[in-house]
Amino acid sequence: MPLTRLTSRWGAALLGAALVLSGSVASSATPDATPSQTPPPGVAASDGSPTNLVLAMPVVVPAGTTSLLSAEDLELYTSPTGVLTRQLDAVINRPVALGVDPRILASIRILGTGAPESAVEWLDRLQGSSNETFSLAYADADVAALSQAGMTDLSVPTDFVIDPAVFPNEVQESPTASPSASPSVSPSPSPTMPAEPAVPTGEDLVDLPFTLGPVVWPRDDTVVGADLEVFAALGDAVTVLDSSNASYPRDAIPASATAGGHRVLVSNNDISAFLRDAVSAPTEAAWNSSMAQLTAALGGWTGGSATVLATLDRSIPSSSNRIAATLTALSTTTGITLTTLSRTLAEDPAEIGIVDRAVPTERLTPLQSALQTTPATTAFASVLEDPSLITGEQRRRMFALASNAWVETSADWQGAVEEFIAGAGELLSSVHVLDSSTINLLSDTGDIPITISNALPYPVTVNVQVWANRAVLDVLDDSVPVTIEAQSQARAAVPVQSIANGSAVLVVTLSSPTGVSIGAPLYVTTNVQAGWETAFTFVVAGIVLLVFVIGIIRTVARRRRERREAP
Repeated sequence: MPLTRLTSRWGAALLGAALVLSGSVASSATPDATPSQTPPPGVAASDGSPTNLVLAMPVVVPAGTTSLLSAEDLELYTSPTGVLTRQLDAVINRPVALGVDPRILASIRILGTGAPESAVEWLDRLQGSSNETFSLAYADADVAALSQAGMTDLSVPTDFVIDPAVFPNEVQESPTASPSASPSVSPSPSPTMPAEPAVPTGEDLVDLPFTLGPVVWPRDDTVVGADLEVFAALGDAVTVLDSSNASYPRDAIPASATAGGHRVLVSNNDISAFLRDAVSAPTEAAWNSSMAQLTAALGGWTGGSATVLATLDRSIPSSSNRIAATLTALSTTTGITLTTLSRTLAEDPAEIGIVDRAVPTERLTPLQSALQTTPATTAFASVLEDPSLITGEQRRRMFALASNAWVETSADWQGAVEEFIAGAGELLSSVHVLDSSTINLLSDTGDIPITISNALPYPVTVNVQVWANRAVLDVLDDSVPVTIEAQSQARAAVPVQSIANGSAVLVVTLSSPTGVSIGAPLYVTTNVQAGWETAFTFVVAGIVLLVFVIGIIRTVARRRRERREAP
């Protein structure tokens, strides 16, 4: 059969299966998704029914290590030719489900009135679209790699530092007074209540709100069976699996499935590959060729009425991408019914097995090294009244470091991992005891001055402990609390008592209010002159007494001399 004829007959079926591009779901309610009422013969699935196709696409940004996107980056990404604008323009109000990186949402909203106008308009367009939407992992993190590296909590962070000053005030009015029974008397105007800032919560920052529940979308060919247990900790999460990660007794694996009791959506990798080739085709001829392959693949679907899922990958679309043209072609092909993820999840699931495809060692090992800094930074965060100011920031940066966007830039990523680990070390040394010169203790009792530096942008509280290596000095208070304001220094006075003359080395350590050791110990040399103050006092008192006695003697002698010399 000629290829052109095969394409015309099977185009609808093939295109429907391929359009689950990286998370975009086609809605049957969208005009572009309305199939022809009477599919031509041979355009349907093998059992004669139309091919149900659901599409998915991720909405993501280029790689970076920051926990939030800067205003400058947001303005660039949402400019008329920016990556976010290009992604949304290609699929808005089309039958494609969108997996959105919640870091994008949080980065725009947390800026309040300072957010770039283009970013606010982009977010408004996304919120007002008819597309199905769901949340990706924060920063579109490589969830399979994090799971296999030992991270167990993959939930989206919500512990942000929010500045109320950047949010406008909401004017609240009290209930309107009841109108007077007399028509000549006007009702009293409603008094205006004091305005309060409309400050969002952390949950508000990362919620679109999404139309679908929790969805976990790992990279293709990276999942092992144990990962599903970690993903399940997110609640009733649905995992999107590439079909190469699944085993099934039949050739056609339906999108709706379960694996070991866990709900999954299976993306057909062959159809997805043809779809991705089509949307990235550099020329019209290449696009026609890819669409012919996609159509042929959909025409060979043997799953009957079961829906086929196709996904777009996470590569940022170029300015010359053919996403819109591909979607238009699919949605107008007879015999293909573009459906939604929610309807797909309502279908009876098929039971599948998991084919383990572990994340490569060269990606897993650096992530494990970065994750090994977490216990130390979490313990260190106890110096703050609110430890999440540190733990939340570190966790968001960890997600950014594990972003799928880094996969294509492995050389730069190695440097980013090293920078992250070095930054964790700098964090642990940001609160420490300053070096001190030799301290001379010349009294029986006194205070040892200990200066602590705090480089953090938040106030910290630590306990100062001091002990001497020789029994010439007794520390009267073995734990002195001190609070150091943000990016400043403070001095703790540790009371001591001298026991004998000599020198001693003082060991100074810090701990958090919860007893966690902070920083490295500092060693300070102290010279002790026990009783020197008492001896000095006696000498001075003797001198004063001697001067007083001499003064009395001189006075008496003078008066006697004066009496003898009197007439």
